[in-house]
Amino acid sequence: MKFWKRIFLSSVGLFFVLYCTSGVILIEKIHLENLNNAINRSIDKYTDLENKLYLNIDYWVGTNFRDYSNVKNWMGIILNGYSTTGRDDDFYVEVYSKSGQLIMSNSELEIKGPRKEIKFASEKEKSFLIRKVDGKRYVFVSSIISLDDQEIKIVTISKIEMIYKSRIRNYQFFVSIGIAMMSLLAICMYWISKKLTVPIVRLSDASMAIRKGDYRRRVVESNGYDEVGILEKNFNQMLDVVNSKVAELEYANEAKQRFIDSLNHEIKTPITSIIGYSDLLLKSKVSEEIRIKALKYINQEAKRLEFLNATLLRLIVFREEADKEEGFEIENCILSALDTLKYKVEQKSICMKTELEESEICGDSKQFEVLIVNILDNAIKASRSGSEIEVKGVVKRGINQYQLKIRDYGIGIPKEEINKIIEPFYMVDKSRARKNNGVGLGLTICHTICEKYNIDMKLQSELGEGTEVTLTFPLEK
Repeated sequence: MKFWKRIFLSSVGLFFVLYCTSGVILIEKIHLENLNNAINRSIDKYTDLENKLYLNIDYWVGTNFRDYSNVKNWMGIILNGYSTTGRDDDFYVEVYSKSGQLIMSNSELEIKGPRKEIKFASEKEKSFLIRKVDGKRYVFVSSIISLDDQEIKIVTISKIEMIYKSRIRNYQFFVSIGIAMMSLLAICMYWISKKLTVPIVRLSDASMAIRKGDYRRRVVESNGYDEVGILEKNFNQMLDVVNSKVAELEYANEAKQRFIDSLNHEIKTPITSIIGYSDLLLKSKVSEEIRIKALKYINQEAKRLEFLNATLLRLIVFREEADKEEGFEIENCILSALDTLKYKVEQKSICMKTELEESEICGDSKQFEVLIVNILDNAIKASRSGSEIEVKGVVKRGINQYQLKIRDYGIGIPKEEINKIIEPFYMVDKSRARKNNGVGLGLTICHTICEKYNIDMKLQSELGEGTEVTLTFPLEK
């Protein structure tokens, strides 16, 4: 069942239960009060009649009340003489002897069954009984009174049918009002439940579209700050995060595939050359010159494979090796890296400009040196002969960091290639990389070291103008 239907049915059902319960309780309470009032009026009438009998007994001094005919005549005169207790359609009087013999009655009601009000009448208190006669309800009030030492039973009968008819009319009115209110409530709750569930329907439609692959789908956010508005906002933010994660996964998957393809190519190319030249030497008679040339190619490609294997192992070691925390002078680490590449710098007649501030940082000095060597090596490879490379190290004391900038004025990197250069085996200029015996893992190793020791590496480059790499090291606390 849809949510709006549950709201609609729950609201209408709850109203129906509460309305019926409260209505029945109210109507029955009113009926009970009216019935008690009618009974009290009947008892008051009985008391009034009893008082009149005692007031008028003095006028009948000497009358033999043991003669029931005298009692009948006396009672008739009293009943016909007072308009307040005179004969009418709603009040009747019956007189019985103590033994239960009817003396007189102005009632024309045919009462069937045992007369408990006569049998159990008492002199000490007045008793009442409600009985249905000919489809109408009456209240019977009875007691025993003494007249000149003669005890008689008097029963008054009051019609109270109007009390029960009033209850029926109240129920009819209650049902009529209930039907009208239920109809109005049903219309209102239908509109309200539909209105309230519109955002939920939008969320459901959006989630259905997302399940089918439409990750660009968004929910139209309402202007309110209620729970639904917050849910819509959080839902859209969640989709933004999901899209970001999906994009990252797609990029990682593409990078993984490029890694596999590049690794396959890097391995397959030298192996193909080795097999080709070895087959040539084994199956053909070649001159000494060709044999030496083939052996050189085989040796060269084997060394290339060895270098590739060593570089991959180094990358794995850097990723798996536990962090080493030790304090060391960053200036000495940079100078050691420069000394390692001194031969390459002199070979290309590159002017190396250094400006380094002294500072102690925390980490693995050997891995940091590999990081700096790889970046400097790339700068040397990209630089033309006779150009210059700037190395500047500055302590940022306000933010407790050491910033190292390595700037070359070489061939530069196209902007669309910058984000890919840290991928394994990725090379901007493959022909130059082959010439320099590169395999495209240098910056991948650098990226791994930076992630491991929380080093921020930023790269800026312009094609034909050079590249600047900025390394920001956290200083030792």
